[in-house]
Amino acid sequence: MKLIKKIFKYIFDNNKRTASINTDLSYVFCPDSSNISGLNISVRNPTEERKYIEIGENSQISGNFIFEIEQGKITIGSRTFIGGGMFICIDEIQIGNDVMFSWGCTVADNNSHSHIWSERKNDVLDWKKGLDENKIGFYKDWSNVKKGKVTIKDKAWIGFNCIILKGVTVGEGAIIGAGSVVTKDVPDWTIVAGNPAKIIREIPEDER
Repeated sequence: MKLIKKIFKYIFDNNKRTASINTDLSYVFCPDSSNISGLNISVRNPTEERKYIEIGENSQISGNFIFEIEQGKITIGSRTFIGGGMFICIDEIQIGNDVMFSWGCTVADNNSHSHIWSERKNDVLDWKKGLDENKIGFYKDWSNVKKGKVTIKDKAWIGFNCIILKGVTVGEGAIIGAGSVVTKDVPDWTIVAGNPAKIIREIPEDER
């Protein structure tokens, strides 16, 4: 119980810190026309001289962007709005042009843990060791964790508190209803909602 409390205390304290300060923005490529004053980036084991996030023109980006390992890349297009949330990357997250993310969304391109107990049994102890040594996530074994590129195509709109999981492609112009959990690809120009997200209707030509 004490270990669990310690982990949650770290997460809570870290969220408070990242809410008020920017971490090392040298890992971010951003043109002057875009605003990233609300962007926080955490790279667990960074590779020097590398940009982990690339942002296009005239975008407004906020949120916490976490790279659990030295690999991983997030690209964000032009005229895109991200109003906060959490983006967790070990592979690739690609967000297109003219995309809107409301607040409270989570995008993860990985499962975080293996679904096989014998492969995840040391995850908490490895995490604690990293906490104790101020090397967060350093000892985590990611070799058995499934991952998959997440793609959000141009003109998509993601409602607040949505969760988008690994390997998902959200189609061009698609709308994701608030609070949805997206586990499968979303076709172009459709509205989906629910847990798991299902198609509500297609968006006709005269609404595009």
